[in-house]
Amino acid sequence: MKENFIYARTEKGAAEIAQRSQAIPARARSLLMMIDGKATGAQLLDKLAAFPNSAEFLQLLEDGGYIAPVGGPAAAGAPAPAAAAAPAARPAAGADAGGSGIGAAKRFMTRSLHEIFGPDADSLTGKVDKAQTVAELREVALKHRDLIASMASRSKSDAYWRGIEELLPEG
Repeated sequence: MKENFIYARTEKGAAEIAQRSQAIPARARSLLMMIDGKATGAQLLDKLAAFPNSAEFLQLLEDGGYIAPVGGPAAAGAPAPAAAAAPAARPAAGADAGGSGIGAAKRFMTRSLHEIFGPDADSLTGKVDKAQTVAELREVALKHRDLIASMASRSKSDAYWRGIEELLPEG
């Protein structure tokens, strides 16, 4: 995967999503649904880091012709996609390069939701990605905590919330 190129689904990738032909593993199909034609290879790898073996599955999708780089390198004068650039342009309180803050909390939330709900978590992780502030992310996390308690178990819900509390300061 070329880190500076923007990736999009090909016709074959779009057909796989529409027809569910089972030609690729379910995890790869989940990742394929997240390819939007706006993120570079590096952004995709970062965004999907919570998925086990995401780099290998992305390479499988590229090698299989389900996704392809579009245009030239994003660094060669093309503006960065607005959605991908927004979080970096407005860091939230508590954000840092280390193991805590909003970025770490988002990765934790995404990973946890996929561990609990599997591919069905994709509808939940979109709201995690859109949260721009600690307050917004905590609000999303509260809703997820309640959902996990009602659909999975109270112990999983409590563990999820403890992880959020460790990563996000009160906001």
